[in-house]
Amino acid sequence: MDLSQEIGANIRKYRKAINMTTTELGTLSGTSQSTISQIEKGRSTNIETLIHICTALKVTLPELLPAHVLFTGNDNADRKQLQGVLNELSDAEVKAVLTMLTTDIIPALKSITPLVKLIEGLDSEERDLLIKLFYSLTNKDF
Repeated sequence: MDLSQEIGANIRKYRKAINMTTTELGTLSGTSQSTISQIEKGRSTNIETLIHICTALKVTLPELLPAHVLFTGNDNADRKQLQGVLNELSDAEVKAVLTMLTTDIIPALKSITPLVKLIEGLDSEERDLLIKLFYSLTNKDF
């Protein structure tokens, strides 16, 4: 595998890790979907495009390069990518993420899922009535 193919494979790996489409990556990096697709298939590109792709994926340029090209030590690429995402969050969002990570939310999600499915099945008039009921139970003005 040549360098361009390895870089393309790494771009694809990072893109898929965050469930991003080639169209979304193209838009965020200022290129087209077809350009992203071609790069992922091994077409070479310029450094400026790679930097824009890195910014969109929240990774560094060294993380896109194959290990044999640039030694990055014991750095964990997933941790760096997560750090990039966290750096974009507000303090309140970081606190919410920490709360979610340190709280066992599975029981709550299991108990609320049937309610969410039931609410999704309501028509708009029924939903409005339910909202009014919730507000009345919490003694809040509607």
